[in-house]
Parts: sequence; C-alpha cells; structure tokens
Amino acid sequence: MRCSGWSSRAISACNAALALGLVFAATTSAHVTASPPFIATGGSATLSLATPNERDVAMTGFSVTVPDGFEIERAHAATSWEAMITGATASWSGGSLAPGGETAFVIEVATESDPGTAELDAVQLYPKGGVVRWPVAITVLPAEDSPSQNLLLAGVVGLLGLLGVAAVAAVAWRRRVQSLQEK
Repeated sequence: MRCSGWSSRAISACNAALALGLVFAATTSAHVTASPPFIATGGSATLSLATPNERDVAMTGFSVTVPDGFEIERAHAATSWEAMITGATASWSGGSLAPGGETAFVIEVATESDPGTAELDAVQLYPKGGVVRWPVAITVLPAEDSPSQNLLLAGVVGLLGLLGVAAVAAVAWRRRVQSLQEK
C-alpha cells in the first residue's frame, strides 16, 4: 500500500492500518490451516493440515472432524503418529510435537456438499486434558464439469442469443421501412 502524497492524518491512518495488518497476519499464521483451502463438489482432494504447537508443553494428539456432506477417505500417518478414522473424524496419536514446532497431518476428503464455505473442526490435545480447537475454513467450488464452469457453452448460447435479438431487430426495422415506403 502506498501512503505518500496524502494529508498527515491520512498517512497516520494508513500507517496504522498497515501495522494492524502486520499484527493480524502474524497471529493468523499460527492457526491450523488447510492446503489447498478448497475442494470441488463431487470430487476429492488431499488436504495438508499445517499444525503449529503454540503451547509450552508437547502436543500429544490431534484430530479433525469434517462437516455433513464430507467424507474422510483416508488419513495418512505422520512421522511417529498413528492415524485412525472414526466416522467423520480422523485422529492421530502416539506422537509428540514439541513446543514451538509445526507438523502437517494429511487427509483425503470427498464432498458432495453445495458450493460455498465449510469448516473443519481441528482439535489439538495436550497432557492433563488440555484442548485447543481451531476452525479450518474450506471453500467448496462448483464441480469442474458443471454448466456454470463451461465457458465455451455459455459463449455459444450468448452468441446465439445476440444473433436472435439482431434478427428480430432487423425484421422489425425492415417492416418499418417497408411500411414507410408504402405510404
């Protein structure tokens, strides 16, 4: 963002906005995030869940639950972690993530839900019953072969529509010219 060339108040506001943006960007990077953050409806995707440990103690377990319309097809074991699927939840146990460390848990997910946003529920487990929950945003895209994604078909239909309107306008114009000539 460029802040020069403005009044001193605008520059101060711009600088404050930039500083807040940097603060919030640093805080949000510590959440559990999915990569890629999208999946096409009617399809499946392999999601890597980047998981940081922000606590002072080692993380001893992790789970992720998918919403209705989603299915976990597979949970990949991570280094020193065992994966298990129970219904709509994949969980990992038997490993440890040191304070300040980060690891990735990988799942293969399928969905039949409508396009829009969905949230996975990620849970980090710690000794003595410690739990940290993170919502993980996923965007459900229209299916690749859906009519809304077929631009060629949309272009052809649009062109035919324009030709139809032009033909009707030409016929109307011609009739008007003929009626003026007959008078």
